[in-house]
Amino acid sequence: MSATLPSLDLLVVFCDVVEAGSLTAAAARRAVPKSTVSRSLTRLEDALGARLLERGARRVGLTAEGRSLYAQSSPHLAGLREAAGSVGDRPGELKGVLRFTAPGDFAEASLGELILRFTARHPQLRVEVDLSARMVDLVGEGFDLALRATPKVTDPAMVARELTNGNLQLFASPGYLTRRPAPRTPAELAGHTTVLFRPVDGRSEWVLRGPEREVVRVAAEGRLAGNEFAFIRSALRAGAGVGPLPSFSGAVDVDEGRLVRVLPDWEMPMSPIWLVYPATKHIPRRVKAFRDFLLESFRPVRAR
Repeated sequence: MSATLPSLDLLVVFCDVVEAGSLTAAAARRAVPKSTVSRSLTRLEDALGARLLERGARRVGLTAEGRSLYAQSSPHLAGLREAAGSVGDRPGELKGVLRFTAPGDFAEASLGELILRFTARHPQLRVEVDLSARMVDLVGEGFDLALRATPKVTDPAMVARELTNGNLQLFASPGYLTRRPAPRTPAELAGHTTVLFRPVDGRSEWVLRGPEREVVRVAAEGRLAGNEFAFIRSALRAGAGVGPLPSFSGAVDVDEGRLVRVLPDWEMPMSPIWLVYPATKHIPRRVKAFRDFLLESFRPVRAR
């Protein structure tokens, strides 16, 4: 055989003819005229310098060279088809790997439960979560989506969708409240031990908004403070005092009886959480599915 390398297209046509059993059937499968298939086979034989098929009226037969070429090329073509199908936006079960990054605070609150529900719907999909407070380079580091408190909305390469606009609320453990009665007004917070989130010189100003939209400012001081809500949540559950948590985070512990809402008619503003992903014409189905799942899961929170 000649050393000339035939095009992949010609090899695909050849394998199609062998598997269909005739030029007519292969042409119908490919939705092209029979003459087009015949010309492709002739070009392949010319490139290889060997006769590959014995053409009959209704069926084709393989020559020795044809059998050898089909045996060696068909497995590789099947592998190429499978590889192409695994990355295309095709209907069917979601497969592959979804890489997602989020702040540890959000994961501490509810991310694990959400991802468990999502993967139960898509058992052939693998989800990898990176918990980090840093601004991850999604494209450069190979991530599909991210949760952020401050999205790069001016970056044309990214899309940012508001996931939650929940507020901060005050919580304390049942054990702590047995030792010190719950405050009935913001002013009574002065008599309580407080756990602070990112204070300055041991002090924070809590801007509380009431049921009539009134605003009260409370100077909070405490000996225990943290820069991540995961720590604040753990300290509050341990009975350290009264402190702020995102509404979606504290609600989990209230339902489980680990925390109690303090001053339930009052809230503090909090920056929204944004869902960020690369702006591209062809968004993989797994990314669309997870995006839509999160937006739907937090729709009641956004509507508040």
